[in-house]
Amino acid sequence: MSGKATMIIEKREHTNSRASKQLRKIGYVPASISRKGMDSISVKVKQEELLKSLSKHGRNYLFDLELAGHEKITAMVKEMNYSPINRELLSVNFQQISLTEEIKANLDIKLIGKDSVEFKKLLVIQHMDQIPVKGLPQDIPDYIEIDVTNLEADDKITINDVKYPKGIQPDIEADKMVLTINKPKIRATDIESETEEETETL
Repeated sequence: MSGKATMIIEKREHTNSRASKQLRKIGYVPASISRKGMDSISVKVKQEELLKSLSKHGRNYLFDLELAGHEKITAMVKEMNYSPINRELLSVNFQQISLTEEIKANLDIKLIGKDSVEFKKLLVIQHMDQIPVKGLPQDIPDYIEIDVTNLEADDKITINDVKYPKGIQPDIEADKMVLTINKPKIRATDIESETEEETETL
């Protein structure tokens, strides 16, 4: 990660559910900023600006939050809450961070070369969707890449086999299984079908 993006936020006077619902109706998302050793700040952010910034930079990017009457607050998105029914964005929680203190994050896994494995009629079985890591906020990437292009049947990748960006370390046991390469299971019905086809040919 490099650089920071600026996001304009505004003070939120009322924090009840009715007020939050009204904010969403006019295009805002209720938000809060968690601060170490201090009270959190209740704010609101324009939904369009928030989603545009996240789409461009990703969840793990650093944001300078501009709030009237405050110095810029360097923060990351900690949590986004959605309605289970219509997936409406209900609220967002920011976490103020220090550029000199390590943080923890769960990074999505991005597979490279999966098509090459499938071309060999093999299966990539993922045992983990995310990898817990730790490092300085400015070093945290949006995802971890794993290249499976040259893997063969029965090959495996553990946490210790993954290549991490500079300054990033896994925050989980080194022998934890990330993925394995398997041969597809042959069902009895498939064998019977092949046998029938051979018999018909004869």
